[in-house]
Parts: sequence; C-alpha cells; structure tokens
Amino acid sequence: MTDRINKEEIVIDPVAMKIVNRIAPGSKFSGTLECSGGLFVEGEFSGTAIVTGGPLVLMQTGVMRGSINCDQNAFLFGEIGALENGDLSELECHGAAFMTETLRAKANITAGSFKSYDGFEVEGRIKTIKRS
Repeated sequence: MTDRINKEEIVIDPVAMKIVNRIAPGSKFSGTLECSGGLFVEGEFSGTAIVTGGPLVLMQTGVMRGSINCDQNAFLFGEIGALENGDLSELECHGAAFMTETLRAKANITAGSFKSYDGFEVEGRIKTIKRS
C-alpha cells in the first residue's frame, strides 16, 4: 500500500494579487515603510512596515526584521529575523498568515487565522486575534 499525500500549492502571482510595491532581490531597505497595495519582498527589510490594501508576500529570498503590520493576508516563505539586539521581530496580520515549509522566523506572529505547512520554524509566540 502506498501512502498518498495531497500537497496543497500556493500560487503567488503579484499581478493577479494586485501587489504594486516590491523590495527586489539584492535590495536592502531600512527605516519606516508605509505602502498601500500590498508588498512583495525578495530583498531585505529592517524597520517598521505598514502594509495596507493588499497582501504581504515574503518570498524565500526575502528577509524582514522589525515591526510588520499587514491589514490582509501574509504569505510567508522567507525569513523573519531577530532584531540586532536579539529581540524577536513582531508580525501582526489581520487576515490569514500562511506559514509555509520554508519559513524561518524569530518573531512573535499574530494573525486572524493561520494556515501552516509541515516544516516551518517559528521561534516566538503564535497568537490569533479577531479578524478585521
């Protein structure tokens, strides 16, 4: 008898998702970033990010550190690193947080709901909040 595992796929299409903001591979951004229309991260970000009007997509090559707030869903494939002083980063997502098998996080993650995939790693607190 063969064990069958149905693998669910997440398809990320920034155009279809209407994401208009991007941190490209090789880019480094530090400071405060407020963006409307979602955010697609393939580079590095450190600081405070406020993402409205679209999802946050952290790709496998992406690294984020700091305080991150998203008013919709967050698709987490990359790394959420600890702050320079060793404190955990903070991610608050008012939609669903999709924690994929490639996620490596040193962060407290708060979301309206969670979808987790075998293999993700989170060092920190995972907490639900009322969805807005």
